Amino acid sequence: MSAAALAATLGMLALGGCSTENADTPDEKPMAANFQLEKCQMIMPNLYKCPATDQPLCTPEFQRTDVSCVRIGPKGSVFVKRGMM
Repeated sequence: MSAAALAATLGMLALGGCSTENADTPDEKPMAANFQLEKCQMIMPNLYKCPATDQPLCTPEFQRTDVSCVRIGPKGSVFVKRGMM
């Protein structure tokens, strides 16, 4: 490796971790999803299988107290639990 390439690589590594953004503060308000439990299939009491279009329920931005994401299935279906986990 040439000296110039080594210097460029070290320079990119040194600056790669620097950011002026504050990672502790969220950029946006929590997402308010228009979620309808009636469109989901009941698997067990309080456990539902929902269409893949409801995947935003499983993102950290989603905050709702009556429904919580359990997991996303292998085919993209969303499994949710009604009530607090």
